[in-house]
Amino acid sequence: MRRPWLRVPFLGFGLLQAFTASSVWAIFSGGQILRAFALGSAALALVLPLLISLEAGLTAIMLFEPFRGILRRMQYLIVPYSDVEPIHLLTPFAAFMALLILLNREKLSVLFQTPLAKGVTALAAICFLQIFNPLQGGLFVGLSGALFFLVPMVWFYFGQHSTPEFFPRMMRLIVVVGIVTSLWGVYQTVFGYPEFELYWIHNTDHMESIAVYNVTRALATFSNSEEWGRYTEIGCLIAMGLGLSRTEGKFRFGWFICGGVLFVMLALTGQRSSIFGLFLGLALLFLTGARTLGSGFLRVVLLGVLLAGFLGLSSRIAGDDTYEPDTSNAVNTMLSHTTKGTLDPTNEYSLGARFETWHEIVTERLPSNPLGVGIGDSTLAGARGDENERRPTDNHFLTIAVSAGIPALLLFIWIFWRAFRVTIKIWRNSERDSANFSQMRIAIALLGAFVLGNFFGTSFGIYSIAPIGWLLFGWISARGRDEGV
Repeated sequence: MRRPWLRVPFLGFGLLQAFTASSVWAIFSGGQILRAFALGSAALALVLPLLISLEAGLTAIMLFEPFRGILRRMQYLIVPYSDVEPIHLLTPFAAFMALLILLNREKLSVLFQTPLAKGVTALAAICFLQIFNPLQGGLFVGLSGALFFLVPMVWFYFGQHSTPEFFPRMMRLIVVVGIVTSLWGVYQTVFGYPEFELYWIHNTDHMESIAVYNVTRALATFSNSEEWGRYTEIGCLIAMGLGLSRTEGKFRFGWFICGGVLFVMLALTGQRSSIFGLFLGLALLFLTGARTLGSGFLRVVLLGVLLAGFLGLSSRIAGDDTYEPDTSNAVNTMLSHTTKGTLDPTNEYSLGARFETWHEIVTERLPSNPLGVGIGDSTLAGARGDENERRPTDNHFLTIAVSAGIPALLLFIWIFWRAFRVTIKIWRNSERDSANFSQMRIAIALLGAFVLGNFFGTSFGIYSIAPIGWLLFGWISARGRDEGV
């Protein structure tokens, strides 16, 4: 009598043979068929780990997101450029499958189980209704907005129902991935873009956003330079936080090295707001590690001295007001761009343009539509449907206010405030030399960086960054429930 378990290897062998035959057929067919096969294979690679555990599936998605940009550009090796890019549907599909698994396990109680859950659920409900807002230009525009607003929010529920050790493991993964992905950014900066990436750059919308003087800034493996900057900022903060943690023992020096490497990479991104976010996060790390108020003051002074030293060295690169960078040297150009904005941010044209846009939103757009114009309004699909040329908001708080209304903005602010409050309480109740204490210090630093990143950018609208932020919220909320705070 044949044993049932013997059928499993034969089934796996049959699937492998089918996959191999399909691969050969797709390669010889080329074009759209090969792209469809590649996307299908990537979708399976994201979904199949969910059969092992929720955490395994989430890890696969977090590994994929930082490489989405370069995979997106690589597809144009086999197909002509198109505004329709199905690769952007892979992680939403995988996240939706993970949500179904979670709902099957926890039912609707998942929406209200932890301190932040009710606020997040209320915000998600408002954003869902805004999909159908006719002011944004149509249902397709609303659905495109859901990819940037609703899909990342799902990660909150993943964070609150994953194991307590999951997010700390992901923090270490972010540091490693940040270094690996940045190596491609260094290659782009020093040697330039390969042909398939240049093809995408020359055809994409808003190419001016990655131009600095006459140099095209590097994207690394990400979809845009802001995403690279935010990711390296987060990785650098985590690495420094781990280096300051006594529980890391002999690995502390290695984490400091990783932090230094990521700081250099961050300077090459040309993202000044990410650098300021890093300094804010480091200040919070220093303060939360102090034993007394005087010690905290000394730590802030030390950080100020380090910052002054950085600015002093940077001034040699930035030069005086009449200095024009050598655009034939991309490295010097990017460092000059970074240091000029860091030394004198109020003298930067981009900052003045942001203030003008924000003033227009607060005085004109919000009073005329205080309940929002639809979550697709801020997306590329919404911009294409607008007859008037629209400047980017570069402020996620105002983006939420315009898209989902002032009530949604107030909920978003409350979520941040509540997360800070829960994290600080757990930090105060933790033993100084415990892993819990170090994790809460890093969480506080990340929350500070996310506040600045969302005020001077759109961190929670970026492919690989938004899931990290909402996952952090969920993890903090679950820890607050477990700690009784």
